[in-house]
Amino acid sequence: MSNIVFMAPVPDPVTPTTIYGKGHSGSFADEAWIRGLLAEGKAALQGAAIRNVRLISRAATTAQLGFTVDQPCTAMAANYGTTTAYGSNQAATPASGVGDVVVNLTGLTTATLYHYRITVTVGTSVTLTGDFTFTTA
Repeated sequence: MSNIVFMAPVPDPVTPTTIYGKGHSGSFADEAWIRGLLAEGKAALQGAAIRNVRLISRAATTAQLGFTVDQPCTAMAANYGTTTAYGSNQAATPASGVGDVVVNLTGLTTATLYHYRITVTVGTSVTLTGDFTFTTA
């Protein structure tokens, strides 16, 4: 779920008769819709922008993820699991701050597809990435 503020009037994706006006803010779970609004300039994140999400390394039972944040965050982590329900969380290193960040995942299953997303918090604003995947060796 990401916190955004609307820069222009936007209809709700589920109930089109509901219009979010310029300046309205809120938390929304439809990350694909949010990414579209951000790309069109119709919304802005209230939290930190997450850039350069990447798989740094992977082995049979471990993986290292990386990403960059441009403003100080109070919490950073990866949600991961074998489905997009994720189910597991691992704090980042550092767990708060700004700049390049890594997440070390351990105890993974060999030759298994994993889904992951990055979550960062600035105060009460939470930003999530879309879904990424990797397969262990």
